[in-house]
Amino acid sequence: MRSYRRRLTVCLLAFILVLAAPALAQEDALIQVSESDTLGPYLTDAEGMTLYTFDRDALGVSNCYEQCAENWPALTVESADAATAAEGVPGVLGTAERTDGTLQVTYNGLPLYYWARDEAPGDTTGHRVGRVWWVATPATFSIGGNEELGRFLVGPTGMTLYKFDNDVPGSGESACYEQCAENWPALTVESADDVLAGVNLPGEAGTIERTDGTLQVTYNGSPLYYWYEDEAIGDTNGQGVGDVWWVVKPEVVALGSTDALGDFLTTADGRTLYTFANDEPGVSNCTGDCLEAWPAFTVPSEEALVAVAGLEGEWGVIAGDEGAPLHVTYNGMPLYLYAEDFLPGDTFGQGLGDVWFVAAP
Repeated sequence: MRSYRRRLTVCLLAFILVLAAPALAQEDALIQVSESDTLGPYLTDAEGMTLYTFDRDALGVSNCYEQCAENWPALTVESADAATAAEGVPGVLGTAERTDGTLQVTYNGLPLYYWARDEAPGDTTGHRVGRVWWVATPATFSIGGNEELGRFLVGPTGMTLYKFDNDVPGSGESACYEQCAENWPALTVESADDVLAGVNLPGEAGTIERTDGTLQVTYNGSPLYYWYEDEAIGDTNGQGVGDVWWVVKPEVVALGSTDALGDFLTTADGRTLYTFANDEPGVSNCTGDCLEAWPAFTVPSEEALVAVAGLEGEWGVIAGDEGAPLHVTYNGMPLYLYAEDFLPGDTFGQGLGDVWFVAAP
């Protein structure tokens, strides 16, 4: 434990130094926080221009070059010392070297970008583009990941979060104390009002009170923990420990609703999901131009197929070529997006051709 505490102390000191040094006035720091009514807090540069992350990047690695980089210019600095954050911004700043030798700023390991079509401070027109670009948000917990396990929840500094099989979701209690709590520190907050879930997390955030009076953060009723042997962002050394500790997979399917249509399935970011009457159970008959208008709803692995709690029905996938994403099915029927739906709540595909319908739970 002494070794862990030394590592933790070093990490905390490094975190403090990253955010506090060099000592700059609040307005001079490179990374600031703005807020909108629809998106909540999000990261900007010192001039207030919105910053974004890219789902196809890896930790410390940008996969946005050529035309992509024209549309999404990287936030770069002359040296790592210039990657500074305003007081109170949680998270860890760093840099990653791009192929042209420039240093791109990273937030909790993820490279940061601008969107070429944002024209003024406060513009967030790059959010949701292609469903792979998102405003960069500071959060109590958000979506991170690594190549081995895919996407999972991480804490405010990007470190992996876990759930414990011995906990009972929704019970309001943790089963991890004493030596367990030494090995699995709880994610805690000062107040329930401080809990902020990252973008595209449809699950329910909450808190429980531990026996020492601290407030532990929960996701869908499950208390969240760190693992003491994780040392760097992306570490998942706690996965499978004792066959009772697991990374927390974010939900990818949620529920939407309109007065006219009632409840229907959506993606985590609110895009409406549809079924095709010409399909058969376990078989998609939408190919070629059809898929241009009706992109398949896919996941990278069966483990990533997590639906909102309480949603009944049978989930499955249709496998394509080796290495290709898996087409998600619900009660045997393949699920699709509609290319003309852009915002949460859009249902422009409903009833088209009398063969396309929102996917009802």
